[in-house]
Amino acid sequence: MKRTILLLLFVPMLLVAQSLPPGRIIGKVVDAETGEIIIGANVTVEGGARGAASDVEGRYSISLPPGTYTIAVSALSHAKARFTGVVVEAGKDRRLDAAMTPEAIRMNEVVVEAKINSSYEAAMLRKQKNSVVISDAISAEQIKRTPDATSGDAIRRLTGISLVDNKFVFVRGVTDRYNQTTLNGTTVSSTDADKKSFSFDILPSSLLDNTVVVKSATPDMRGDFTGGLVQLSTLDFPDKRVMKVGVSSSVNSLTTGKSFFSSTGGSLDWLGIDNGNRKLPDAADLNDLAQKLPNTWRPRQLQAPLNTSFSLSYGDNLPVEGKDGGLSEIGFIGAVTYRNGFQHSERVLNDFALGRYNFGGRDEFSVLWGALANLSYKTGAHKIGLKNNYNQTATDQVGTFTSLDRNTSLENSYTVIDWNERSVYSGQLSGEHSFPSMNGAILEWRGAVSSSTRTVPDRKQVTYFRPIDDPSVPFSVAINQRSWSQLDDHTGSLGFDVQIPLTSTSRVKVGGLYEGKKTDYRIRYFNVVPDYFGGISNVLTTEGLGQVYESGNFGAGKFLLEESSKASDSYTGTSTLTAAYAMADVQFSVGGEQFRFVGGGRLEDSRELVRIPKSLIAGGPADETALNNTDLLPSANLTYLVNSSTNLRVTYSHSVNRPEFRELASTGFYDFIKYEMVGGNPDLRRALAQNFDVRLEMFPDLGEVLAVSFFHKQIKDAIEEKLIQAATRTRTWFNSDDASNLGWEFEVRKSFGFIHDIGKMFSVTGNYTRIKSSVEVDQTLGNSSSTQIVKATRPMQGQSPYIVNLSILFSEPSLGTSVNILYNKFGRRLDAVGFLAADVYEEPRELIDIAVTQPALWGLELKLTAKNINNSEHILTRDGLLYEKIKTGLTYSLQISKTI
Repeated sequence: MKRTILLLLFVPMLLVAQSLPPGRIIGKVVDAETGEIIIGANVTVEGGARGAASDVEGRYSISLPPGTYTIAVSALSHAKARFTGVVVEAGKDRRLDAAMTPEAIRMNEVVVEAKINSSYEAAMLRKQKNSVVISDAISAEQIKRTPDATSGDAIRRLTGISLVDNKFVFVRGVTDRYNQTTLNGTTVSSTDADKKSFSFDILPSSLLDNTVVVKSATPDMRGDFTGGLVQLSTLDFPDKRVMKVGVSSSVNSLTTGKSFFSSTGGSLDWLGIDNGNRKLPDAADLNDLAQKLPNTWRPRQLQAPLNTSFSLSYGDNLPVEGKDGGLSEIGFIGAVTYRNGFQHSERVLNDFALGRYNFGGRDEFSVLWGALANLSYKTGAHKIGLKNNYNQTATDQVGTFTSLDRNTSLENSYTVIDWNERSVYSGQLSGEHSFPSMNGAILEWRGAVSSSTRTVPDRKQVTYFRPIDDPSVPFSVAINQRSWSQLDDHTGSLGFDVQIPLTSTSRVKVGGLYEGKKTDYRIRYFNVVPDYFGGISNVLTTEGLGQVYESGNFGAGKFLLEESSKASDSYTGTSTLTAAYAMADVQFSVGGEQFRFVGGGRLEDSRELVRIPKSLIAGGPADETALNNTDLLPSANLTYLVNSSTNLRVTYSHSVNRPEFRELASTGFYDFIKYEMVGGNPDLRRALAQNFDVRLEMFPDLGEVLAVSFFHKQIKDAIEEKLIQAATRTRTWFNSDDASNLGWEFEVRKSFGFIHDIGKMFSVTGNYTRIKSSVEVDQTLGNSSSTQIVKATRPMQGQSPYIVNLSILFSEPSLGTSVNILYNKFGRRLDAVGFLAADVYEEPRELIDIAVTQPALWGLELKLTAKNINNSEHILTRDGLLYEKIKTGLTYSLQISKTI
């Protein structure tokens, strides 16, 4: 009878348990010493038949009914690990990562109590600890605690990094041209006509999973970085379905609610896309064109509204069970982000050598939006991935300046209207395959395309003038200009890597890369000229900006439209890069001490060709500049594993820095942002560098690091910018003699929990970089018709003597409150080398930001930020006198987000 009662009670309970949806145990299997993934590890449930093998990414997934289990993990050449007390809940995923100890270190079975997975920030530090190179990283978790909107804003928080023009990254004091950028492992096209560098203001920070800055080289990395290799990785596939949406709004102290100028655009300006209103019309001749061009010379005036932003992301990971019982996975993630901004800046621009003094302001409306769509398929030891990323940005700038010219005794009134539209697409198809039958050999391959476009349609510059000493004289219009330009850049690449394990502690790796690139830059200039010989009236030349260039005011005796374009204003460039490498990765011991060596050689063959047409006829003759070089680039990285939490690294490598198309092209164009001409130098040579680094790093606890680094770079034929003093200041490039860059870095991430339990809620992240650079140059360079006088020894152009970053974080776990105070400062740096004039320096600047996050009702999260709360100004000087000053004010924002 008792048995019957027990059975009647047990059966319903069993039926209820069986009716509950299963949960999953998911995780990743890695080597505890190196952090590398382990493929083919066996993950089993003790006491049952369920199990799985780790795939090509080291990941596994096991579906189980709700309950408590013991999980065993075994892998070749590693000690077995057992996890007890692993709780699986109905319909939920339980994260369980396994760090396997090599048998050479411990032969006994490792038994641990299952714990919740550590934070992603801590995971990035573990990756940094186990890396074969010297690197620094920032995770999405860290970015979330800052006010940073673009990838550039986020990267400047890292050790030795400074941001110039809000979009170009300097690493360890060397300019952006000495650094390289990859997006998901492949190079990205440039969107600037005069830069080889990636513009970090075009990639929203909310699309980033993590960013790593590599500061020492291995043969499997590109050889064309001297300062650092910035590796951008977009959002990765989640372990389960997740959707996140967020909106935010911000105000600026100099802009919001105040009078604001913008160009007359179109219906798609809010998307950063010109709808054709600014397009150069088709016309039979110049007279016809003068009648068809719209009269958009006068900016429209409005009241600056709030800045706004929006983001949405969705991802999932779907297990697919095959007929043989094997488990495959399909992962996908899509995201879109959008933001716009209105920014007024006050500016002063003086040129004492020429007796010019300029003051005024600039209004800038900016749009930045991006989208990504990534897909992945994994089955066993094989993985195929497709990644797509598109970003669109535009700036609508209206600058109004008053210029006092003592040489001409004229007061000039300038208005510049500039719509600058940029887009970048990056797509990659990749595969990763492991072959257990070949001792775990791994083949990785990838094919990628990247294309970018920069369009500057209908850029206008207007000048009115009158005598300085007689303000009663009305302003008269001068010869003014409209221009249309476009830059198209296309890059395609194919690459592969093969890893072949020799023993459990050594492997060799070989690979190759082919990359082709094509750039096409076109520009047309048109001048609007008063017909003085035809007797144009003073009444017409003194009309206001809205009426002076009406269509009826063109013709004989009025205004004439003249094209000033030259064939040499445009250029095309093509380049190929073919590379092959071989390297060894060996772990060994000497006297009981553990070491790891990674080194080898990389061979790169580069072919560059720039063509500048001699006539406007397509396919006609052209001036050509070719630069062909083959370079062998050795590198060696030795890591001494002092103990389980301390590494001592010593690295040496050769690198190369090649001129970009724009720098080789003698074509000149006017930069309306910096108000100067920019011209190339066809005699540029590539620069060669030798790099030496020493780094001691300690990881005292989870998520903590203490590190100090020393570095030295010797650069031959360093490529730098110089500023030529002329009627119109002109910036160009040249090869200096030998340059030296010497410095040290210190980094700390530390919790105050060692002082008191309350201290666990406080942590500090800081870094300091000290740099000394010198360039040896002759007192006199050039020839009899062009003489350059510069200092015999000076700092490298763009180098800051020091960089400081500090973050103080308060995090209250029960309420979820987070307060982060961020500080950034760089030292006085050389902005431009003087040519027959003094050098231009950018003065030190301090930036202080605050970010506060707070969980709220209904699963919402609030984020309040304040940027530049100390109202810091951007200042350039020449000979100790003010050369340029920019004031942008304070910005406050509120963001609301929800994860579903």
